[in-house]
Amino acid sequence: MVNSTISFGLQSGQQDCTWAEIRDLWLELEEMNFDHLWVYDHYLPTGTTDIDVPVLDSWSLLAALSQVVKKPRLGTLVTSNTFRHPVALAKMITSLDHISNGRAMLGIGAGWHKPEHTAYAIPFSTPKDRIERLDETIQIIKQLWSNKRTTISGKHFKIDNAPFEPKTVQKPHPPILIGGGGEKHTLRVVAKHADDWNWNLNGTINDYKRKLNILNQHCAALSRDPKEIKLSLNVDFLVDHDDNRIESALRVNADVMKKSIDEVKACSIVGSPEVVRSKLQSYVDLGVTSFIFSLRNPFEKIDTDQIPNKEPRPLRYHATMSDVRRLCRDVLPHFRN
Repeated sequence: MVNSTISFGLQSGQQDCTWAEIRDLWLELEEMNFDHLWVYDHYLPTGTTDIDVPVLDSWSLLAALSQVVKKPRLGTLVTSNTFRHPVALAKMITSLDHISNGRAMLGIGAGWHKPEHTAYAIPFSTPKDRIERLDETIQIIKQLWSNKRTTISGKHFKIDNAPFEPKTVQKPHPPILIGGGGEKHTLRVVAKHADDWNWNLNGTINDYKRKLNILNQHCAALSRDPKEIKLSLNVDFLVDHDDNRIESALRVNADVMKKSIDEVKACSIVGSPEVVRSKLQSYVDLGVTSFIFSLRNPFEKIDTDQIPNKEPRPLRYHATMSDVRRLCRDVLPHFRN
């Protein structure tokens, strides 16, 4: 099936790698014609118990990368709302939009990685409280981007007759992608504010159908047309004809994630190019128009025997650039003109 509306991106979590490695990686990804490229937003590494793994700052990195790659849109998948005041975040995104000549995207979520909040004494609170803060943050940012002066007196933030210049290059503002799948609160904020809803694929396609139905219900309650919200997925993936590698990866990840192999397989896009195309198509049929594939260092090669069964554990088995190259050669052309 050819669909010119489908876009493809890649998120390269910037842990345990140097600036030069990320720079060179993004140059190659641009040559592969990815439509958008993303970093994550964390102060501590994820997917490992080794908290000493180095992590580069997301927004500083994006500003630098915007001068390296000239075509893809770029953003955070996703910014932790707990890390910054709304005005500071609005300034950072606006600055990136100017530096990149209108290519910035705001990916944002309520925040989830408790260890980094504990380590740096960043208030974490309850999920409901964090989602309330997310709601207020997006309200403030959108008004700062639109109004000459902004006054908001919320539960968590107060802005008094605040100016905000310059405005963003993109009009009315950079796209706002909200990540998360909480059905009672998060999806209501998505229905209220998002240009794009992103779900980190960690369940079955039936789970996704249920969440999509609930999002539509929230939209109806808020009198918003759900067609105004793009649907995107963040996916772990492997593309390989080597069944032994696929099974080994699933087995290692099932152990690390404390899930069954079937559960891991259900929330991953893994297999031969034909299998991966079929899995992606099943989500396209539900209205998904954007896929963001996850990549971590080491970018070129990782073997199952590199994942020990003792602490501290490194990253679980993940895609490498070999998978990315097969993805671009054997899978994505099926969906592109």
